[in-house]
Amino acid sequence: MIRRIQNSKAAQNFGWLVADRGIRLLVGVVVGSWVARYLGKQEFGLLNYSIALVAIFAALTPLGMDALVVREIIQDPKKGGRWIGTTLGFRAIAAIMAMALGFGMVTSLRPHEPRAWGLVVVLGIGTLFQALESGELWFQAHMQMRRLVGPRVVLFLLVSTLKVAAVLRGAGVLWFCVLTAFEQVTSGVVTLILVKRSLGRGNPIVLEITRGLGVLRESWPLAVSALSVIIYIKVAQLILSGLLGDAALGVYAAAIRLPEAASFIPMVLASSLLPSLMRSRGEGPEAYRNARMRFFRLNVFAALLICLPVSLCAPMIIRLLFGSTYAEAGPVLAVYVWTLLFIFVGVARGQHLLNERQTQFPLWYSLLGLVVNILCCWALIPTYGPMGAALASVASQVVAAFLSSFVHPKTRDVGREQWLAMLTPWRFWMTT
Repeated sequence: MIRRIQNSKAAQNFGWLVADRGIRLLVGVVVGSWVARYLGKQEFGLLNYSIALVAIFAALTPLGMDALVVREIIQDPKKGGRWIGTTLGFRAIAAIMAMALGFGMVTSLRPHEPRAWGLVVVLGIGTLFQALESGELWFQAHMQMRRLVGPRVVLFLLVSTLKVAAVLRGAGVLWFCVLTAFEQVTSGVVTLILVKRSLGRGNPIVLEITRGLGVLRESWPLAVSALSVIIYIKVAQLILSGLLGDAALGVYAAAIRLPEAASFIPMVLASSLLPSLMRSRGEGPEAYRNARMRFFRLNVFAALLICLPVSLCAPMIIRLLFGSTYAEAGPVLAVYVWTLLFIFVGVARGQHLLNERQTQFPLWYSLLGLVVNILCCWALIPTYGPMGAALASVASQVVAAFLSSFVHPKTRDVGREQWLAMLTPWRFWMTT
């Protein structure tokens, strides 16, 4: 499979996505670290607290539809406008609910901190307009992400420049939330315009309630699974802030910034290779097993290319990016970066379960990871602080993305493939 896609649309699509995310990673880390230095641990912690709280409820917005809608568009592109319109409408409703829940949560947790309320409201508005990015699924299905990459990169660079200007002008933390929301709003509008042009007049964007309810019946386990994943990624930040304050969260947020920025890579691999995996499945069980094995190994190999050097050089990376003020984030980064290895193999497993229409397993396994994360956070954070949060995050990813594969007989073969891939990642280019 890897050899076949080298000169294919999948390889080109992957290249465009990597270019987009790569620019975001490099510029985002540099600008983000500058913002962190400027704001200081306390204000940077408050900013990340608001982002984490909004992200938890914003995880409801995709409704688990992404891969399912891409699959349907691939099978019947003439109904692409109906799928995009339906997805957009349902996600807009979910985003409104997410905004209300986020505001209710922040006023309950911080009843006497109106500044936190304002940050959550501004970020919530950005979440609402992200529903317009549903049009991206059309370009994913046709492996034409290059049409979105250019405008989005220009927008991202513009917002990054404005953030630098905000630092130089001495702006408060609210302005950084405003700029984040501005990027989300503009990106959503641009995506909608571009997808309407690509669909053409003969394939209009239409909301169909029945179609949406139909896909929700299959996607709801994926939606709950995505929500639980975001919760156990972000809940450590909320618990850390609640127990030790925003300054401790500021340290933790600095440590996890680079790994979180790199977490796009398995998503890019998955979205680019899903059509190829689906075709391999149609070629027979043996061809599909071999393709899946190569996919697992490729994910592990890519993860190790990040985890090993970052873990070894973590203190130096923190000093270089964030300065001596955040020095205690170095050991935290060295531990936390290993969550990426299990995120990679977990995303790869998710593609197989999607192809097999076994979407109930990601739900239960993610909930298991959530339970492990919360228990570990409460046990470790009071004693170990930000390092306890990092250890809890790694433990939950190990359980949710890997060990859980051995719980049910239907996923044990995939678990063995994950384990074999971690033992022999360098063989990803081989045919068997």
